Amino acid sequence: MSISSSVPASQQASKEKGLFNSPSQWMWIALGMLLIGYGLFAFNAGSTISPLTNKAVDNVTISTQIMQQASNGVDVRGSEEVLQTMPGWMNFMASISSSEYVYGEDSLMETEIYYHAMADSRRTILSTHMMLGMVLMTAGFFQFWPAFRRRYRKAHRVTGVVYVIAAFASMTMSGIHLVNTGIANTYDTYAFHVGLWMMLVGVIFSISMAGIAIFRKKIAQHMGWQAVGFGFLLTAPFQRADWIMLAPFAGDLSFNEMNTVVNAILFVQVTLIAYVLFLLNRGSSPLRSSQVSLTPMSAGSFRFGLGVLSIISLFLILPTFTINSLADITLLQRMIPNQALAHLASEVNGFSIMLFSLAIAVLMISSWNKLNVLRSGQTENFLSNYAIYISATITGLVSILWAFNLGMPTHEHGVAGAGFFVLGVLFILFLGMFTRMQRKQELGKAVEWLQFLMLASIAPALFATSLWTLDRFSLVPEPYLSQAAGYELATIVAVFTPVLIGFILSIYSDETDRYRVS
Repeated sequence: MSISSSVPASQQASKEKGLFNSPSQWMWIALGMLLIGYGLFAFNAGSTISPLTNKAVDNVTISTQIMQQASNGVDVRGSEEVLQTMPGWMNFMASISSSEYVYGEDSLMETEIYYHAMADSRRTILSTHMMLGMVLMTAGFFQFWPAFRRRYRKAHRVTGVVYVIAAFASMTMSGIHLVNTGIANTYDTYAFHVGLWMMLVGVIFSISMAGIAIFRKKIAQHMGWQAVGFGFLLTAPFQRADWIMLAPFAGDLSFNEMNTVVNAILFVQVTLIAYVLFLLNRGSSPLRSSQVSLTPMSAGSFRFGLGVLSIISLFLILPTFTINSLADITLLQRMIPNQALAHLASEVNGFSIMLFSLAIAVLMISSWNKLNVLRSGQTENFLSNYAIYISATITGLVSILWAFNLGMPTHEHGVAGAGFFVLGVLFILFLGMFTRMQRKQELGKAVEWLQFLMLASIAPALFATSLWTLDRFSLVPEPYLSQAAGYELATIVAVFTPVLIGFILSIYSDETDRYRVS
């Protein structure tokens, strides 16, 4: 079926008049300056540990002394020793927080000391990987600047080749470093170590898919997969940006405790930012048609999908009627330390779990029903509208309430409210965007945001499945299991996977097919 869609006049233009002819272009330039600015930080970090540019032989001793002094309350910020051994972004973070937070125990320092202690060959590999961040951020920006892409096509292609070569080279060096580096030497967190592997695999797979798409002359899919890959690369600058922005709010928490918050939000954050880059590039392209064709779903596939979601819903609801507390669940007892589990069970319990689970089930069913209504042209009904609004609002608000009650992560309380806060924000964001697009009669875009909302409703089941998998195959080694690392990783998977899948679905959506991306 075809549905009329209002089209902004700006989307009708087939090409840009120039690179500096509107405020929007200056916004792109500002974005580029931010990315290139991070590239300079990355280059500085690489040069700090490179044996070619930092030839001092006592950096390990100096770094150890810095950590000991900072832990004893000595303010070492701005000292000659710090400037010699620490990268600029760490020194900037210390300037807005405290010496102990950045340079003391339970911070970044043990990893930095390890970097300086590595053999010269490994220092060269890691430093080159870091320095390539300058190339990746610069070339990546020009790849996604719509006006530049259309006005300078040959330069876009050349920059693209440089970007791909730099990405594969950087990820190869990252892989070599990870293979030779233990978990304890990657900021001492299991989730962070696994996250680096996720980033590496994500970049390689996404860029490979983009290459296949361009070979098949599927330009929109090529752009989409390049955006996914760039999102994975953005984990580096946004991780450091998050570290810096959250530092003033740490209070009594140590760096590694605050890093748990960053781990929970990072992949969701960069994937959404990459999705916005995709939408901006797609939306700046000329339209093939002012109408969107929503491919009808077959009755069989709809019943199968609804059946699967119903089973998941029952999986989520039934335990709420058979357990007195989360602390009684054997899987959680094995995967979450006693003190952290007791804290979790004290806030996530009773009626709120039943309300959340029921709302999740209603949201799953009503979302699928709404998709079927949109695609088949059926008459609107309560289930396809108000049930979505009510259930998504309940799940979002309950998640955020749990998050605030649980508070910030600590070593004793594990992930605390970080995961619930991210999930709650996603429910509210996706519902808001779906509602906005539906009211604007941009029904192709409404379908995309509804898919995000529907996928977010599966996050609790993804969490349970991920936690069971980690437990069943003993994938979390000690002592990280007793530090709630499995709980943290399962939380990351639960909130990140729906966003990534929703992004990929949008790459191949009917809405994307409306645009003549070039």
